[in-house]
Amino acid sequence: MRLRVDPTVDRQFGTNSFLVEDEDTNDAVIIDANLEPEVMVDLVRKRGAKIKAILLTHTDVDHIAGLPLLLQELGLVPVAVHDAERSVITESKPLRRQFPVQLPPIETVTALAESEKFRAGSLDFDVLHTPGHSPGGVSLRIDGHVFTGDALFAGSVGRTDFHNSDAQALLDGIRTRLMALPDDTIVHSGHGPDTTIGRERKTNPFL
Repeated sequence: MRLRVDPTVDRQFGTNSFLVEDEDTNDAVIIDANLEPEVMVDLVRKRGAKIKAILLTHTDVDHIAGLPLLLQELGLVPVAVHDAERSVITESKPLRRQFPVQLPPIETVTALAESEKFRAGSLDFDVLHTPGHSPGGVSLRIDGHVFTGDALFAGSVGRTDFHNSDAQALLDGIRTRLMALPDDTIVHSGHGPDTTIGRERKTNPFL
């Protein structure tokens, strides 16, 4: 498999969305749906990618706001989310009291479960539950890459000052699930630049 990863970044929160494509088959997924989904739609069309699913690392509003437009423009593909945050998507329950934004409920929801593969066409993701920033936070690993949402960043870790955050759970998940990955694993975070597991192991002041 020849894996290609293309990010798009919204200007409001600097939130990354990723188009992850198997260049041999053009099967692809979108990871997270930032506030400028039209940029992702243009990228998908330019690449000729066949979107098989949208995967959510978690359901903060800046990671899901683009869902309605993506589903409208690209078809009603499965939207995959951890069960701990499923109701945000299916019942329009906001994840945070501080951000009471509601999206229309989505019916094509499927689960991202710890230790289970998520298959989307020719793409196979390992699901790593990395809660703490939010209850259902997951990291998604494929072929030397890991998409960490707001758990792990280049030089930092996710916020844990929300009512449903847990600082200890965040660090535990990063240490047991992410730091167990090979040093050369490329880390694609929810905000900011890419890094590697090895670099964070050596230099991240929070670990």
